[in-house]
Amino acid sequence: MERRQILKYTAYITGAAVGAPLMSTLISGCKPDTMAEAVDQLSFFSGDEFTLLKKVVDTIIPQTDSPSATDVGVHNIIDQMVGKVYKGEQQSSYRKGFEALAAHINNGGDTLELLKSLETDQSAGMKNVKDAYLAVKQQAVAYYLSTEEIGTNYLNYLPIPGNYESCISLEEAGGKAWAI
Repeated sequence: MERRQILKYTAYITGAAVGAPLMSTLISGCKPDTMAEAVDQLSFFSGDEFTLLKKVVDTIIPQTDSPSATDVGVHNIIDQMVGKVYKGEQQSSYRKGFEALAAHINNGGDTLELLKSLETDQSAGMKNVKDAYLAVKQQAVAYYLSTEEIGTNYLNYLPIPGNYESCISLEEAGGKAWAI
């Protein structure tokens, strides 16, 4: 055997030895997560809490000429973010706040009216409930506007940016706000 052939075969063997485990990882790691899988496996909320979360985000962003928050999966995103991204103290703080919000809503009354009253309530006793509501509301709006459905169908969307124009009217932009 010539020296060049030995080096060539050595490179093949080394490449195969190193590449095989990497290829199996890449092949098995390319399974996309679907929203259906996310619904089946809650990351943070219990079943009752998740039902209440859906009710709250649909009250914040109901279905009109655009889909509701639950239609685009905002409740699933909130569950996944709080369950998988938040850590330790953040999760326990979020849980305490959400439990206070749940107790306030479960005391009875119209959910919309209860949430409206939290917007204007200035009492110190309702601070935790109001803070929890504002956290859910902030997440609901942010995640709603960043979904593909809303970004591409209800907001202006430009996948490849063009020229930057800083001061144009809404009419010049097509009558819609821009997707992020």
